[in-house]
Amino acid sequence: MKISNKKDQNDPTKEEIKFILELLNSNKLNEAKKEIDKQITKYVNSSILFNIFGALFAAQNQLNNAIKNYQKAIKINPSYAQAYNNLGVALQKLNKLDDAIFQYNKAINLKNDFPEAYNNLGNAYLDLNKPENSIEYFAKALSVKPDFADAYNNLGATYEKIGKTNEAIENYKKAIKVKHDFADAYNNLGTLFSDVARFDESMLNYKKAIELSPNNEKYYNNLGTLLNTLGKYDEATTEFNRAIKIKPDYVLAYSNHIFNLNYITNLDKNLYLSKAKKFGLNCKTIKKDFLAQYQYEKEPKKLKLGFVSSDFGNHPGGFFTLSTLRELKKKNFDLIAYSAYDRKDDFSPHFRPLFLKWHSIEKMKDDEVVEQIFKDGIHILIEAQGHSAKNRIPIFMYKAAPIQLSWLSQGTLGVAEIDYLIGSPHMTPQDEENHFVEKIWRLPEITQCFTPPDFDVKIKSLPASRNHFITFGCVNKLAKVNDDVVALWSKILSSIPNSKLLLKNRDFDSQKIVENTLARFEKHKIKNHRLILKGKSQTRKELLEIYNEIDIALDPFPFQGNTSTCEGVWMGVPVITLKGDRYIFHTGESINANLNMHDWIAKTYEEYVSKAIKFSSDIDLLSKIRKTLRETALQSPVFDSPRFAKHFSKMLWDMWRKFIKKSTKLEQL
Repeated sequence: MKISNKKDQNDPTKEEIKFILELLNSNKLNEAKKEIDKQITKYVNSSILFNIFGALFAAQNQLNNAIKNYQKAIKINPSYAQAYNNLGVALQKLNKLDDAIFQYNKAINLKNDFPEAYNNLGNAYLDLNKPENSIEYFAKALSVKPDFADAYNNLGATYEKIGKTNEAIENYKKAIKVKHDFADAYNNLGTLFSDVARFDESMLNYKKAIELSPNNEKYYNNLGTLLNTLGKYDEATTEFNRAIKIKPDYVLAYSNHIFNLNYITNLDKNLYLSKAKKFGLNCKTIKKDFLAQYQYEKEPKKLKLGFVSSDFGNHPGGFFTLSTLRELKKKNFDLIAYSAYDRKDDFSPHFRPLFLKWHSIEKMKDDEVVEQIFKDGIHILIEAQGHSAKNRIPIFMYKAAPIQLSWLSQGTLGVAEIDYLIGSPHMTPQDEENHFVEKIWRLPEITQCFTPPDFDVKIKSLPASRNHFITFGCVNKLAKVNDDVVALWSKILSSIPNSKLLLKNRDFDSQKIVENTLARFEKHKIKNHRLILKGKSQTRKELLEIYNEIDIALDPFPFQGNTSTCEGVWMGVPVITLKGDRYIFHTGESINANLNMHDWIAKTYEEYVSKAIKFSSDIDLLSKIRKTLRETALQSPVFDSPRFAKHFSKMLWDMWRKFIKKSTKLEQL
């Protein structure tokens, strides 16, 4: 942030201003405040001092105080362009975007060659999701200041947002060319290269960002996420721990760390529980004087259900909520959405009409969301995604509703303020209840219900009947295909002559990943021609079509398929799965058991291989399953949303009655 030091009779000397600015820029905020207090008693009408005071408060994240001081500076000097710009920045941080834009324009009207104000305007329009306006203002900033690294970086982010990858890369590189030590630009390049499966370049850029700024926790977190994608779980753990060491309350790194643990084969369950508990303790941001102020109706005819998720759209979380929400809307519930990320895809429009209210909370602070939950009178608040991307789990640490649930998670969230985790006989066996901070509330059959596609994809005849060999397949994240999985699948291929394995994932758009995967199987003497590796699909329909090339799907472990298993089943492809020993490792067992396909659940590695051999030798059985599995599945608990919603509805009302009974007893004491 620039602070003008133009001198007039109302202001301190240039040397005095320079001294204060040096303290401010060195982050010596207390010393800077003392010096400003001293000077302001002498120069009570110094617009510069009030502007610097605003900058000081902004540095301490006391934005309302910052705004007051910027406004004082402007009142003294209505032509003070820099103060208008600074005021805009503070308003933007408070998500008051229209007000911020108004102030930036005032600054530009006073000083039309003001690159920082143009750049800030571009950022404000990007926050408003108006990238065309953003590009225009970043370009204006660069026309005034051609070596403006921040504007190039922001222009890169804008092009990235609208899917213009090449333009984004070009502008990030321009930012670095202008400013060789621009760590954020290297980090942004790392993220973009990861998204387009250019993993080597991603790694180099993250490491360069860390080299330039070794105390920035975000860079370690992003490197950890990349290492997880590459199946390097232990190395990912190291990076997440480094991020947490720098910032002990770093929610994102904690969530990524916990999520990463799901991929580790021989995981100590106590480690998972311990890390989750540390998250629950270390990531609380609640003020000491905070007091829950519930405003719910005590004898409701309809329960108000709040759903907190970033997955209302074309995402596994969306596939496992849509049909259930449709059914709950028909019952005695009012549904209210707290959308942590408003998705804009062909699936997301199905969600908004289901909710009485829709709150977009991506840019809201936790306490602001909690206040909204109170105002909405929520009876039961449901966390519907677990420690996956863009979650807002810390909201639940406020005990934002009288009853709080975890649904669709990967295991315990580690938050003591969450009352229940929704389980089932297969997902949460009684001897594993000590894996959870939450109490387990078991539904009678399954924990979630899959929404079938709303378009048809024809199921073709069994590929083996045409090919005269068996094609196994897996359409899961490559990160789930660990070395144990590769070894086991290699045994299957070695045991069944001429069989092939089809793997499909966007990571195979990278030639290096293809070569690496071939080499991993080559170690087990599986030749390249036995593998069929396919990259990203452009549409979901195209993705589903791939199952017409697969005879038998193989479930990875311990982080098993969920969406992929349900989609495979819908396409008539049975899945061999392994019985596990923790929540995320029970997914395949739960699905197959509820499809009444118990024989497709293996208890050991050896049985997994023997079942693959057995089923692949019975072409008639596979053909029969292919013709009937979709219809069987649609009538099963896995897809039957009215049936699932009946159990879900009963659970919610039972929880509420239990809560009211307990509350009444406490009141009588």
